[in-house]
Amino acid sequence: MTKEEEKKCKRDYLRTIILLKEIKFFSDHLFNKKEYDKNPEKAIKQHIDEQIYLKYDFLPLNLLRESIGSYNAYCEDNEELTEQKRDLNKRLEFINHLRNKVSGHLSDEALDKMIQWIPEIYDENSKQNALYQEYQIYRALIEIAINSYQTSEGEQKQFGKEIDIQIPEYRDLFFDYLLQTVNCAINFLECIQDVIRPKLVYFEYPKDERSNEEKLEFYKHMAELANECVSNPDKIDENTSKMREMFSKLGWDLDIMKEAAQTDFKLSSKGR
Repeated sequence: MTKEEEKKCKRDYLRTIILLKEIKFFSDHLFNKKEYDKNPEKAIKQHIDEQIYLKYDFLPLNLLRESIGSYNAYCEDNEELTEQKRDLNKRLEFINHLRNKVSGHLSDEALDKMIQWIPEIYDENSKQNALYQEYQIYRALIEIAINSYQTSEGEQKQFGKEIDIQIPEYRDLFFDYLLQTVNCAINFLECIQDVIRPKLVYFEYPKDERSNEEKLEFYKHMAELANECVSNPDKIDENTSKMREMFSKLGWDLDIMKEAAQTDFKLSSKGR
């Protein structure tokens, strides 16, 4: 495996860890079995929390959609994994729409539609009860996102009908779709991890058997050399050579340390 191939494997594996963690985190809050509080005010708060977790569940799922092409190489010669990726990619198109509507923008158009479709946001109950108003706002935010996903003929593209999440039948229809999508995403990422894991190359520093006094003296000397480089640039090459020699005697991987030392933490703006 070339250095570039090794770097790609590590990069792709890192991405799967982050995506799995976040997809599971938000989804666990949405789909865990729970009883709603019988106190009306607490029940409304639970519903609002659920809508917020739902909103943020779209983010890692959409990140998966954006990066799914990077896993093409791991799906080669694997019909089942290729089919999983194809099905997941199709499902995530709807997720992309939902993410854009509820987490990407709060445009005037979207807010106007929320007020139009859910007039309860500004009814007398909302005037008297801020918690009730918040519930209607988040309900509107989700329903606008779902129902604005339309064909050119104006039909809801995913379900073929408008969704009102206050109606149990429609609520279950949407959440069943989302749960299936989440499970597909988790299964796909775990399968990709199984493919990548054997390719990963790990390193470990050799066991340091020096006494505490020896370690202290070592790091003190290293600090002196580093400080001298700062105050006297002419000493950089000489002192760097000394530090490399000191690390070599310990058996430390200098290539890894050199790469870390040269890391540029500035990220490209991607045209923004």
